[in-house]
Amino acid sequence: MATLGKQKILKQINRKHILNLLRSSGELSVSDISAQVNLSKPTIMKIMKYYMDKGYLIISGKGSSTEEGGKKPNIFKFNANGGYAMGMIITANKLKSVLTNLKGATISSTNINLASNEDLESVLDKILSSYNTLVSDSRIAPVKIIGLAIGIYGITDYHKGIVLYSPHFPSWGKNIQFSQKVKKKIPNVPVILDNNSRFQVFAEKALGAALSEHNIVSVMAGKGLSAGVILEDELKRGHNYLMGEVGHMVINPLEPMVCACGAKGCFEVMVSIARLKKLIDDKKSSYPDSSLFNGSGEDVQSLSAADIFTAYETGDSLASDAMKDIENWFAVGLSNIILIYDPQVIVLQGIFVKAGETFLSHLKKKVGNVSLSSVKKDTKIRFSELGDMAGVLGAATFVINMFFK
Repeated sequence: MATLGKQKILKQINRKHILNLLRSSGELSVSDISAQVNLSKPTIMKIMKYYMDKGYLIISGKGSSTEEGGKKPNIFKFNANGGYAMGMIITANKLKSVLTNLKGATISSTNINLASNEDLESVLDKILSSYNTLVSDSRIAPVKIIGLAIGIYGITDYHKGIVLYSPHFPSWGKNIQFSQKVKKKIPNVPVILDNNSRFQVFAEKALGAALSEHNIVSVMAGKGLSAGVILEDELKRGHNYLMGEVGHMVINPLEPMVCACGAKGCFEVMVSIARLKKLIDDKKSSYPDSSLFNGSGEDVQSLSAADIFTAYETGDSLASDAMKDIENWFAVGLSNIILIYDPQVIVLQGIFVKAGETFLSHLKKKVGNVSLSSVKKDTKIRFSELGDMAGVLGAATFVINMFFK
């Protein structure tokens, strides 16, 4: 029995090896594959038939005949549309979903609104509804879906599929068997659960601003602030699944504004849009000619982040003064991240991507001067180009990665 078990495992390894070879190489004949792997041509042909029957490989044409004038060999090609992956992200007010092919190209997407602290059963029903919509819109057979990955803001146990706690949905309680509940709604599809920030950093490595990097931190700043961490090509979660909760690093204990976690001076508070507006409100009397309040009275809350960033980019003194403070605290937080993780690149995601190149250039200069200024630190800081699709695309590509692993 042990021997049969080993043979089965070896067969699976050989199959995955050849499929990945075709996935990365493009088009190959059996002879091409045989020259790269230590398997006989009959064995390779059996593997090719296995994957052709499943739809993962197709014959793309014929190769050149041999010098002896033999039969032209078939050329095999990876079929990106032979299977599909689904990714979903649960935010405070939306369920975002995407269906991709096996190369990560988007086939269909949908968004559903969520109520504040929406009931767990209602959210599960909306997950099922999104799943059915994507399958229906794409006109694919459900059997072609290789997996579903769901990301959520909160503490998650990836290995057990449990939501330990989500700050956006306190009514759910703690230690929710989330993957298990989804599987009851959508049987026969593998389900993966993780913190959204991990799928966001995975997206940057697979599709975005960190394609060729091995040590990456993505920082999503908006209503909150969190990070995804990849070190030596491995997605990190931590012993207590707290890896990346950098928004709750206390970087200014003298700050009076209280964080959602109850502490004062957390990184996410110091660079929040709420604090940026408060800075503008406190400083506005010193800048009576600021363009920020043209035609809108002096109601700071009526300003959008885009209004502030536009004024900042055009040199408005009030916006620049307030943004300078945000830049300084952002530099402190990112410097701490560099000291902790020593990444090759930090990818900024979220609302501050819209702050523009002026913000990014200021940030790069300031980060290098916060700590260990005498030590060369060549960490690159870049804006994400994936927009609000980073999480769902990362979830779908994570499914693909696990399938081919």
